[in-house]
Amino acid sequence: MAPSRPRSLRGLAFGSRRNSSPGPPSPTFSDTTNVSQMNFGANGPEKIITRSNLKASLQAYEELMNSSANYRLALVAMSKATAAFADAMETCSGLKGPAYESGTRLQAASGLHHLIGNHWHVLAETIDKNFEKPLRQHLETYRTIVTERSASYERALREKSRVIRDTEMRNMNRKERNLQSFREALSVLQQQVDDLDDLKAAHYREIIEHEEEVWDVVQGKVCLVVRSTMDLFDRFTAKASDPVIEPMLQTVPDPFDSYGPPQAEDQILAFSLLFPFLRTQGRRHHLRL
Repeated sequence: MAPSRPRSLRGLAFGSRRNSSPGPPSPTFSDTTNVSQMNFGANGPEKIITRSNLKASLQAYEELMNSSANYRLALVAMSKATAAFADAMETCSGLKGPAYESGTRLQAASGLHHLIGNHWHVLAETIDKNFEKPLRQHLETYRTIVTERSASYERALREKSRVIRDTEMRNMNRKERNLQSFREALSVLQQQVDDLDDLKAAHYREIIEHEEEVWDVVQGKVCLVVRSTMDLFDRFTAKASDPVIEPMLQTVPDPFDSYGPPQAEDQILAFSLLFPFLRTQGRRHHLRL
């Protein structure tokens, strides 16, 4: 039988702190890595955010910015289209054909849609100045921090790994060997391994803290967009009490058939299956009316 190969000091040091694992040797670990696999202990990070997770985070942030730009452009287009619609109604109100009531209502509708068009433009500017531009700058800062932090971590990791290898080789090549010197060398190596684990734990804790800070900033800006949008719609609905618009609303009490007669079960089933199509057709029908 071939003699068993003696265990190295590094193997003993690593084995004394954690169980051997067939996991990936890379310090960045895999997408499925969790805290228990890394054995950081009770004081370790609560979760592991890997490079793949950070990449997905950056991509989601970029998509948010791109979608915001598209939404803003759509609001500008909507503002122009609404203004054109308002101008057309105003032109109709000035014709000789409409009676006084019809002309007055056309003018009121024109004014309402001018207000709506202006507010679409205001919302677009709000998104541009208070959401999109600040967050685009924030995204670039975020990207820079992620890149620099990863590079710094890799350098520190390589350096500590080199020190461990040097310590192991130096002690394995010593001519004088006894139990006391072996224990001392093992203690030094164990401390170096512990330092390496502390570096990893601190790195992942730093990532968690930074990610939470980043997305807290994003959600704060989203709150601003939500508040701005709701304020605009409140201003629209406030016009329902206008002395000209209120009677106009009463002439069409149920434009989307929300309070129609009860339907049979087979009609309800068909309606639920074809709801998107029926809703679109219903709106077109009332618009034609």
